[in-house]
Amino acid sequence: SCRDDARALAKQAGEKILEMYNTEFSVEEKDDKSPLTAADIASHNAIVAGLTALTPDIPVLSEESAKIPYQERASWNTYWLIDPLDGTKEFIKRNGEFTVNIALIQAHVTALGVVQVPVRNRVYAGYSGGEAFVIEGDQAPRPISVSRPSQSPARIVGSRSHAGSSLQAYLDAVGPHVMVPMGSSLKLCLVAAGEADVYPRLGL
Repeated sequence: SCRDDARALAKQAGEKILEMYNTEFSVEEKDDKSPLTAADIASHNAIVAGLTALTPDIPVLSEESAKIPYQERASWNTYWLIDPLDGTKEFIKRNGEFTVNIALIQAHVTALGVVQVPVRNRVYAGYSGGEAFVIEGDQAPRPISVSRPSQSPARIVGSRSHAGSSLQAYLDAVGPHVMVPMGSSLKLCLVAAGEADVYPRLGL
């Protein structure tokens, strides 16, 4: 199924990233001055090649891809949306808090989502109309859900790389809480798994 294939591709891309994780990798800069490593490119190439072979009629949109005109993208009803290495700064810091993200978008809605955590050999996944789950290594999938009600004090997860005055103002206003710093899409995964209660995304 597409679900299994997407998970396998995310794992393969994660393995490409890990091959470079403990090496003396080089760091370049994108046009927006954020870092770009060979691991970004290797992961991107592995995912795009795999998705193109799997679903040749479905386009792939990625930050690392050549810029595709909006007029063309706006006409897509179904497409793959990928972030080959989310948390490049975390990768460079070697703290393990980076992910591989693959989503299938249909009619502006996420039909399938996969988040691979290479360093932890963990994958979070979910699909429209079905459950969300986490897989640890080769273990069986374990269903996950958000925490209802939230714990008290609230567990707030925030970015290691993008913390600023707006986040501090939010924390000052929210009342009793425990701050859990975390990089990349892992923040959303912690909320989805009930391991955190709130992820305040205050910037664009």
